[in-house]
Amino acid sequence: MKRLESDSKERHGQRTGLGETEPDRAGGRTAGATCEREPRMPLRFFHGSIRKKLVILVLLATLPPFVVLAFNELAGRRHLVEMAGSDTATLLRGFTEVQRRVTDSTRTLLQTVAAMPEVQAADADEVHTILSTLISANPVYTNAFLLDLDGKVVAGSIPGRPDFDFSDRKHFIEAMETGYFASGEFVVGRAMLRPIFPFAMPVHGPDDLLRGVIIIGVDLSHYGVLFDKSAFPTGSFFGICDHKGRRLFRHPASEATPLGAPIAQEVFLAASRNDGPGIMHSMGSDGPRRIVAYESIRLWSGSEPYMYMFMGFQEAELLRQANIQAVLGGVTIAVSLALALLLAWYAGGRPLARSLEKLTKAACNVGESGRMTPSNLDYSDGEMGQLGKAFDTMGHLLEEREAERNVALVRLSESEEQYRILLESNPAGICLVDPETMAIEFANPAFLRLLGLGPEDVGAIRVSDIHPPEDLEAISESFMRHSRQGVSFSAAIPCLTRGGERILVDISSARVRIYGRVLLAGFFTDITERKRYEDALVVAKEAAEQANRAKDEFLANISHEVRTPLNGVMGMLQLIRVSATSGEQLANVDIAIQSSRNLLRVLNDVLDFSKIEAGKLDLYNEPFDLAGLMRQCVSLFKQQADEKGLVLDSRIDPSARECYLGDEGRIRQVLFNLLGNAIKFTMYGSITLEAYALAHPEPGCERLFFSVTDTGVGIPDSKVDYIFDSFTQVDSSLSRKYKGVGLGLPIVKRLIRLLGGTLVVDSEMGAGTTILFNVQVRIPAKGACVKPKGVPAPESSIPLRVLLVEDERVNMLMARRLLENLGHTVTCAENGEKCLQVLRGERFDVILMDIQMPVMNGMEVTHLIRNSEDFRHVADIPIVALTAHATRRDREAALKAGMNEYISKPFEKEHLEATLQRFAGR
Repeated sequence: MKRLESDSKERHGQRTGLGETEPDRAGGRTAGATCEREPRMPLRFFHGSIRKKLVILVLLATLPPFVVLAFNELAGRRHLVEMAGSDTATLLRGFTEVQRRVTDSTRTLLQTVAAMPEVQAADADEVHTILSTLISANPVYTNAFLLDLDGKVVAGSIPGRPDFDFSDRKHFIEAMETGYFASGEFVVGRAMLRPIFPFAMPVHGPDDLLRGVIIIGVDLSHYGVLFDKSAFPTGSFFGICDHKGRRLFRHPASEATPLGAPIAQEVFLAASRNDGPGIMHSMGSDGPRRIVAYESIRLWSGSEPYMYMFMGFQEAELLRQANIQAVLGGVTIAVSLALALLLAWYAGGRPLARSLEKLTKAACNVGESGRMTPSNLDYSDGEMGQLGKAFDTMGHLLEEREAERNVALVRLSESEEQYRILLESNPAGICLVDPETMAIEFANPAFLRLLGLGPEDVGAIRVSDIHPPEDLEAISESFMRHSRQGVSFSAAIPCLTRGGERILVDISSARVRIYGRVLLAGFFTDITERKRYEDALVVAKEAAEQANRAKDEFLANISHEVRTPLNGVMGMLQLIRVSATSGEQLANVDIAIQSSRNLLRVLNDVLDFSKIEAGKLDLYNEPFDLAGLMRQCVSLFKQQADEKGLVLDSRIDPSARECYLGDEGRIRQVLFNLLGNAIKFTMYGSITLEAYALAHPEPGCERLFFSVTDTGVGIPDSKVDYIFDSFTQVDSSLSRKYKGVGLGLPIVKRLIRLLGGTLVVDSEMGAGTTILFNVQVRIPAKGACVKPKGVPAPESSIPLRVLLVEDERVNMLMARRLLENLGHTVTCAENGEKCLQVLRGERFDVILMDIQMPVMNGMEVTHLIRNSEDFRHVADIPIVALTAHATRRDREAALKAGMNEYISKPFEKEHLEATLQRFAGR
């Protein structure tokens, strides 16, 4: 301090000496004249009066802190903007990863649902149960529907069958055209009437034919909850648009940014033209200028983006406090500087020099150490005191600004710490890879645990070290290709742990820019167990399908092999019945025929039950006469009822129409089973069959109700549900009185459910039972139920020339004798080739054609007869299929091949004769 004072005195003395020689300059050169030499060029700036020098010194003294302040302010603002952009992109990455997970989960979920037999069979009740359970278990979805090939709703997660048409929707059209998982675009849900984002998955049947499409809507509002929990700054927003730039979601919402409207053109063009994530500065649709991060989302690598996500912060809000502080600081510094210059201008002399010395020292301390030291000037010492006060005030302001800057740096450090904790606690493995060297430069703990690595391995290992050698070339090529193109991708890739264990990892990768460097960010999720489970499911599914196919083939073969000999048995019994000479023989033959019919009924029940269980039972919508159906049921069981002394009658309520559209055959099958059981379990009294109709909510439909009431033994309450189980009866003991295989009522229950109805049982032990069921039928158009007049049956049989084509010897012998007993002339051929040889030389009135034969089957023979030039002379001959293939599909196939009629084995003599007589005289 003393050294500084002496130096100051010396400098002050020099200045005083110079002042004393000033008057002598006019008189000539003196000893002091040497001090008047022209100053050197660098010092000429300081040459002049004390006021000028003081002003210059004040400017020089205050300039360093002012420059430091301005530089720090600009650097801080630039750093703040850069960090905000980087943080925004990082936060948006979390949202896009959530959407990719939702999309992948949706794809897997819809694949699983589409593979279910109930969905492939379009069972509306089962599909509703599946979809409603799916929606209730996954709040992220709004509604789900199974659509037919026309885009109409078959069933959905909401009750009933909404009359929605999705045929014009993008996701439905793409799923139908591509046969793969498809995304939609902005749409207002037709069930919930709010914006959703839909996906679609085609449904293929076991034959790989397209059966329909499953669509599901994703509720985007959960992003708002996630956004609110993140505590973003005021003015921030998160938005989503579809591939056309239409706004799907924005949070917080505002009138200036309605859903469905286009987003800012500038933002959408930047996002759509950039293959990867990016950051831009843009004027938002609602006005404020923002820092906006964007990223595209694709269904798979290489596909067009189906969605874009955006996140933005207002630049004004981000820099508001910094701007306020900068303005206040600038104003204060400017005022202080102006005051200091004013005081310097009016100050002068020795006291001013000392004061300036103190100010210079304080200014140097600020410039060198960045710390403010007081000027120690007397604030009451006129203008210099005011200058010292202004300087100290400026110093305190700098200290405050520095303190505020330090607080901002602390907050920035805390923010960085939060992101660090987020990375370290994230369950997904995350790493950063140098695309040039493929070295892993950063890895979070989850990544190290996944591959069994340690912190020391980061930077020392490459991507090639964590992948199997045989897959390395393809993986490296994929990494490099996406790195060059800057395209995000996601794939299931095998990896090797430090211990050599092979695991399967779902890897999502994207190109990111960090402090000017382009790196690859990888997100690793272990899916080894999930893949094993999925593979096990596939194997189990294939095994189940193979078992079903084997079962179907077995049952079809058993049906054919049982019907073939049974046909011979029943035919021979009918021949014996014609020649029976006594009442006892006739009764025995009738018993044998009835037993054969019972065996055939059991066989049909087993086949129907198998088809129902496999979901392969076909239903038909055809016109049928309700009164005729009731008469047929009563007439069939009338003889059995009369034999037991029971009264069997029927009634139709006036509410019922004469004709309906439905599956008459399946309704008849239900009634046959119920009437047969009623007769079996009723010893005396009566059995009544009733029918009535009620309105149905769906236009053009009605509920048709049937009830079967008997006065039989009744059913215990504890057994009502039990009797509808497969292969069960009320009395299952070895000494039970009533026989049966226990398939009738289970088939009834399942058929009623397939027909869109329900069943109710009301029974009292010893008093009787009433079984009430309903089916859904359609009201036919006017004229649809006009009965064809047909060809009237002749009063007496007309002898015909019949060509019998049959490969089984017993059936050929039986059929030939039966036809000859009916008065017909019969020529036999044991296969299709022999049939064609006979037709070349003879003409016949009708051909009875077996289907399954060696050498050439019945379908091939029929096709040649109808289409070959060699058989044009017999191309119009009636052909009747006579086969042990007994399903509706077999009948349809035979008629489609060109046959005129179809009779399944075993057949009744009367039915065969009536069919032949229809072709008499043609």
